[in-house]
Amino acid sequence: MDPECARLLPALCDVLADPRQPVADDTCLEKLLDWFKAVTEAGSSLLLLQDHPCLVELLFHVLKPQDLSSRILSFALRLAGIFAAQENCFQYLQQGELLPGLFREPGPLGAAAWAAPSVRSGWIQGLHSLAQHPSALRFLADSGAVDTIFSLQGDPSLFVASAAGQLLVRVLDLALCGPVEGRISLQAWDWPACARKIVCHLEDCLRSEATPRVTQALHVLTTAFGHCHGLWTQGLWVQLSPLVARLLEKDPVPAPHALVDLLLSVARSSMLSSDPGLWETAAQTLSHLSPTQAGPLAAGILKLQDCPQALRIQAFGVLLQPLAFVLEATAQAPGMPGRLSGKGGRVQEGRTLGS
Repeated sequence: MDPECARLLPALCDVLADPRQPVADDTCLEKLLDWFKAVTEAGSSLLLLQDHPCLVELLFHVLKPQDLSSRILSFALRLAGIFAAQENCFQYLQQGELLPGLFREPGPLGAAAWAAPSVRSGWIQGLHSLAQHPSALRFLADSGAVDTIFSLQGDPSLFVASAAGQLLVRVLDLALCGPVEGRISLQAWDWPACARKIVCHLEDCLRSEATPRVTQALHVLTTAFGHCHGLWTQGLWVQLSPLVARLLEKDPVPAPHALVDLLLSVARSSMLSSDPGLWETAAQTLSHLSPTQAGPLAAGILKLQDCPQALRIQAFGVLLQPLAFVLEATAQAPGMPGRLSGKGGRVQEGRTLGS
């Protein structure tokens, strides 16, 4: 770290911890977080905290009952996550019970500040940053954080709800990738407890009669298959694809746009595109949805290289269906005013203008 920056850190922490000195806007806090992230990526977070104890004091300070702004609390949650992304620093912060204080009750989750969307967002982003190593996975499993993430999927803030779904995918990937990946079974019930809990939650959502819960599950799966490429994605699809296909039995089909996004995400995955069941589900979806709903799926299918020819033809049919309706309507009404006649004139009440 630059010596001048190091000299200014104590004063900076004092300003951030003082509720009488409100931060003008979020821009400076975002730039500070970017700077801390760059510093920790270039060196040891543990040494940074040991050399500058004012940073740890700032994080402990936000746990005290006081009138701190939601901006500062959100900043502290995200900053703690950046530091804890390195496992030795995570363990250092665990010794002082700082991380439990920040990320589980009776910390921000149990405080009035939790009502602010920015605090809930900061909580999610902090956990997303620290979810990088086995110690973090154990912390997430033992702290009750996963249950809180489930509830935040239905948050009134769309930004918070989306971030919660992305965090679930991150936790799944952390639980099933790395050294354990080669030993992971394709059967989801053989997976680590934290991963099984998430899969059971997704199953419950897909079985739900509430469309918002179905949508939440479809969004999580779309993110998982679009951004994760581990062998575990095969097991996840094997486990949940029957429930996805069963959505087509409902009338109306719930969350059709989210369903289309999921099927295209799976079809583009190199790990899953060889599954014959995928193409069968895609064909059924084209048949069950209206042309407007099925149009994006049909267009996406035509861009796939390994798509079966029969499905490609079906997709063409969906895209051409509006034109077919127009041609059919035209053929059934030969005497409609204003139609062009075969000789280039206009038909009006059965006669050609100018005749």
